[in-house]
Parts: sequence; structure tokens; C-alpha cells
Amino acid sequence: MGMSGATIRALVGSRVSHVQGDEKTSHIDQHAVGVRYCQQQGWSVAGSFEDLDVSALSTSPWGRPDLGPWLKDRADQWDALVVAKTDRLFRSAKDCVDLAHWAEQNRKILVIVEDGLTLDYLHENQDPFAAAMAKIFLILASVFAEIEGRRFVQRARSRVRALRPTDRWGYGIPPYGFRVVDHPTGKGKALDHDPEMVAVLRRVADAILSGDWSWSSLVVDLNSRGVLSPQDHRRLLKSKPATGTRWTVNKLQRIMTSPATQGVKLASGRPVLTEDGVPVLVGPPVFDANDWQRIQTAIEGRAVGPVKRRDTINPMLGVGVCGGCGKSLSYREKTTPGGVTHRYYVCGNSPRPCRNGSMRADEADEILAQTFLELRGDRQVLRRVFVPGDDSARELDDVRQTIDALREDRALGLYDGDDEVVFRRQMKALLARRDDLVKKSTQPSGWVAEETGSTYRDVWDSTGPDERRKMLIDAGVRFVMHDRNRWETLVP
Repeated sequence: MGMSGATIRALVGSRVSHVQGDEKTSHIDQHAVGVRYCQQQGWSVAGSFEDLDVSALSTSPWGRPDLGPWLKDRADQWDALVVAKTDRLFRSAKDCVDLAHWAEQNRKILVIVEDGLTLDYLHENQDPFAAAMAKIFLILASVFAEIEGRRFVQRARSRVRALRPTDRWGYGIPPYGFRVVDHPTGKGKALDHDPEMVAVLRRVADAILSGDWSWSSLVVDLNSRGVLSPQDHRRLLKSKPATGTRWTVNKLQRIMTSPATQGVKLASGRPVLTEDGVPVLVGPPVFDANDWQRIQTAIEGRAVGPVKRRDTINPMLGVGVCGGCGKSLSYREKTTPGGVTHRYYVCGNSPRPCRNGSMRADEADEILAQTFLELRGDRQVLRRVFVPGDDSARELDDVRQTIDALREDRALGLYDGDDEVVFRRQMKALLARRDDLVKKSTQPSGWVAEETGSTYRDVWDSTGPDERRKMLIDAGVRFVMHDRNRWETLVP
């Protein structure tokens, strides 16, 4: 703790609500103001804090990432807290009173440089009247800062409401795959493709459309190649360093299924609609309509059942299941002291597999192959092929989902006053569009089984274990192990 006659140790701080536009250097300017003041007073700068993208309306001084630790764990390392303006320290009269009381209890100095305010609880024998007036002026300044802050929030909300039905980008970090650009009209902002991120999405889409993929394998590929995660992209857009966060399955799934990836403006996670019930586009779609339809169909097909990984050392994965619980069979290898390796299958339920023992893998593989070839050997090999459907099928499904979402919003009371008129216009247009699409011939897209011209018996001996497993999966075959001596092979 600093003492009278000793050099005052100053903590110089800055805070901005949003690091964008003209505020990109605001925190630097604030820090410079504080440092100059310390130099003029002959104080030493013991430390500094820099809270970026932190709202003083919603976050108290103790809850801020940078300032908080200085008020709690590091309070004994400084004597005076110096900031440029009142609203950089707080926009709440309550926070002002709380911090002033804390400073009095802990014998600290609070300095608001450009507002000319100082609360000195470090030195004794202060003029009581002057100290009281300084505290009153600081509280008044915090009240005006709070009023100004809340007016700013109201203006921002009004601006968002005004921009919501337009094709202009309002504020915030854009969806993955996009960057903020000037609107083509020259008024306001819009979104355009970020070439680097779009290349990532198209690579993922190619893997999905290949039919030989899993969410986990896609995520492993992104992380192994060092592709920046969405969080790190956002940090770079805010001029912050990347932290090395990684891609996860949930992140990738959200991006590859979100209408935002197609340039659709969202509000509360739902597409914003025009009065005609058409989604508002704030940027160009990443994929053309047919490819987006194929991607969504492939993803929906993968979500129907458990993921069937194709590339694995387990020859029975996607084919063999436990007769006790229905979980996939796990593959095990055990080498004896004499160097002989035994392969076998067991229940794959975790952490407690079923007590139905194990089955020698060589024996199970031979039984499966013999039974399958006896029943299907002379039939043609089937392969899964994606067949694009009529575009109107996907559009009809989207229109129906939008109608349901609007009805749900109305039931929750989200439409009232003038919004009720908008709701009626949107619903009328959507119902008319739905009826028009129903009249059309709509063929949904999807995966179908196609014959290859070769029989299973012709190709069986010339293919490896993994290719055989793929053929069995595409043919819908299941091998059910009940115990060591009881099994069944299900061949459609």
C-alpha cells in the first residue's frame, strides 16, 4: 500500500463496448491520457487494464475480464485508479457508489482525468467538504453516463428494428463465410463472401456430397490442417490474437445447416421475411440452390441413424450389432506370449458391455460371407447414388416450416399492433405459395440404390475387407451376435 511521501503506484485503464469503426484506437488514446496524467503527477504506472468489447451497462467493474482481478486478487499492487472519462469506468450510479465505497475501505484514489474528478481515500486529513463534493460530482457524472448509455442502447435497438426487414447488415460479427462490405447502393453495409472461409465450406461440402464421411472425420481434418475456428476468425476481426480454439462437431453442423450460410438474414435464429414471406438476403449464398439441397439431404440422411464410419480397422463396423443392446460390435485383438494374434468381436456398449461373451472374428466373418453370398451372391451389387429432386420439393418443405414458425411466434405473442398487419401479409403470401407448390409435381431428392452390372459373387474375392464391408452396408445386411454360439445374419 502506498504511503504519504512515497511514489503513488497508478493503475491506468481503458474500456470500449465495441472495437470497430472509429473505436479501434479509442482504448489506446484512453491509456495515453492516463499515462500523461501520471507523469504530470510524478506517479509510477504499476499496471494497466484493457477491457475490450465489454459493456459498462451490463458488467460491473468486478465482473470485467481485465479490471476485475485488479480489484480482487491484485488490490495490494496499486494505489490510484486512473481512467480518461467517467463512462470508461462505469455507466451505472450503483457501480459508482459501490466502487467509491470500496475505494474508501481500501484507501485508494480514483481519478477521472478529462472530467476533472478525484476521490482521494489514500491520504488522511482531506477536506471533508471537498471530498463530499467530489463524491457528489462523480455520482452525478455516473448518472449522466448511465442515461447516455441507455439512450444509446435504445437508439441501437431502434436502428436494428428499422434495418431488420432490409437487405442491409446492421451490426456485429458476420456469419462464418462472410465479411462486412459497403452496400452496393452506397448506403450502409452488406455482406460478401470471405474467399478463405468459403473455400473451407466448399471443401466440407465436397466431402459431404461424396457420401463417404462423418462429422468427426470432417472436424479432425479441419483441426489437423490448422484451419482457424469460427471463434478465432471473430477474434481476428476484432483485432485480437487467435487463441487456438478448435473446430467441434456442433460448430460445423450449425454452419452447414444454417440459412445464414446462404446469405439469409436471421433474427433470434430464424430467417427475417419480407411482407411477401420471402427470406431477406443480406449477402450472396455460398452454394447454389441445387447443391444446398443436396447437402441438406445428405446431412438429414446421416442423422436418421447412428453414424456409419467407412474407414476403420473394424471389418464389422456398420454391419455387426450386439443382440443384447443393439450397439455396434467392437473389434479386439489379443496377442499371446507365443506371438499368436487372435481377433474377436464383443459388445461395444460403453462403459459396461453386455455379458454375452465374444466371438472369434475369423469365424464370424466367414459365417457372414457364406450366408450373404448364398442369399445374394447372384444379384447385382448395389451402390448408393444421390438423385437430385425437383427444386420445388425443398422449397415446399421450407415454406411449410416458415408457416409453422410464424404461427408459433404469433402464439407466443410476438406479433402485436402494427406487427399484426405484417403477420397477416406474410401468412397470406406463404399460404398462397404453399398451395401453388403442392399443385406441382414434386420429387424429393435423396439417396437411392443403383445396380452396377456385376454380381456380389463376381467381385467378392477381388475386393478387400473394407470394400466388402461397404457393400454389406449398402445392401442393408446385419450380423447379430447373441453369444459365442448363437448369432443370426439378416439379409434384406
